[in-house]
Amino acid sequence: MRDRIVIFDWKGYFAHFRQFDANSSSLSHSIPPPTAIAGMVAGMLGMERDTYYEELNRENLQIAVQVKSTPRKIMQTINYIFVKNPTELNMASKHTQIPFELVVSEAFPRAPLHYRIYLHFADVSLAGKLLQVLQQKRLKYLPYLGSAPFCSWIDWAGMPDAIGELATDQPLVIDSTTDLQAVEMRTLSLETIDGKPPAIFREHMRREFLPGREPGPVIDILWEKNRQKIKAKFKQPVYRLKIGDEIWQICFC
Repeated sequence: MRDRIVIFDWKGYFAHFRQFDANSSSLSHSIPPPTAIAGMVAGMLGMERDTYYEELNRENLQIAVQVKSTPRKIMQTINYIFVKNPTELNMASKHTQIPFELVVSEAFPRAPLHYRIYLHFADVSLAGKLLQVLQQKRLKYLPYLGSAPFCSWIDWAGMPDAIGELATDQPLVIDSTTDLQAVEMRTLSLETIDGKPPAIFREHMRREFLPGREPGPVIDILWEKNRQKIKAKFKQPVYRLKIGDEIWQICFC
């Protein structure tokens, strides 16, 4: 399994992961959805737009996100050109103002947003290709945090030294986000960990696109703001990964 897992840090100062069910206001998720991560991976590998949906679907690519810097949101208002038909595209005098939600680090501007991305590939050759791209820093297309103006950078986190699957018959503490469906009913713990009370958020996200960019299934992702840890009993495998002196417990979705 070790040669199928790729881990890297994704950083940037601004992000916008548009909520698919938002109306005219451009609201954002606080964490990158699986569709944004799959698209970013496809860009790094040089896959053409709309050609990778089957190759990077849930069966072939499982994803986990670890929130390494607490995100916060800022609402801005931006001007869009107001058009009702193509003939009005050149009429720059007509505008409409739209609320636009930006995601930044709580320590902004002193520190960037920081997400650690864990990928588990079914195809070991595809995992090896991405690993080579990260090690050599030869990305085909530069990544951005959800929207093209928000440039970002990637730091390879290293190969896991050891991987173990944990028994899930007892409550476990994970360091990543998790699919709500992976949590046993009424087992989500609200106890204090490391002296910090929990602040658990649920994000309603598109899991993937189907061929032809048809909308795929929707999932609910849980993430924790205060301590970046979630304690519960899980219905899906939980993995313990050792990277150098660090040990992380991850639940893929």
